[in-house]
Amino acid sequence: MSTEICKIIAMKRSLQEKNFMREFLNPARCFEEALDRSRTFWPKYEQINRDHCPEDPVYAITKSGAALSTTADTLTFQAAAAGQARILELIIGGESTSSAVNRLAVQRAGTSITGNSAQTPEKFNSRSPAAAGVYGSTGTQALVGNPMLLLAFNSFGGFIRWVAAPGEELHYVNSEVISMRSASGTAVCSSTGIFEEL
Repeated sequence: MSTEICKIIAMKRSLQEKNFMREFLNPARCFEEALDRSRTFWPKYEQINRDHCPEDPVYAITKSGAALSTTADTLTFQAAAAGQARILELIIGGESTSSAVNRLAVQRAGTSITGNSAQTPEKFNSRSPAAAGVYGSTGTQALVGNPMLLLAFNSFGGFIRWVAAPGEELHYVNSEVISMRSASGTAVCSSTGIFEEL
């Protein structure tokens, strides 16, 4: 690996570590604050991509005000046939009108999607190419293995902001699918997934 690539990786890691530690030591107090922090952080990260490695663009997919399902995805991520990507951040905000405990699982789901409602990912930089993978929600494909993440929260105003620490990003390659789906509870939520195609 060249010295220049090592420097770029170190710069990106340093930003990730600062972001992770800030959230760990001083968690955002509400969904809006979590989104504000995310909007502040990712343009800085993406600037490194734009300046040094434009082949690693960052994107987001969202789903707003929709009921969770235990049989269909809230968010679905699939790599291109000969591609790779990694999930960097997930934000889920509850919109229930009464107390409701929910548990979301982030889990692998083979290499095909069934019943996906496709979504064009939003570019963090307008000069980025179109995302190569397939993204969306409502996929009903069978899940594989055990969850990589279980995110539990009370959807009565509660929220989760999961930020990958360096080395803990969720990678998916060569048509692999990662599903975010309710393991328990069907409350109304809004969700955001931020990912990088490598």
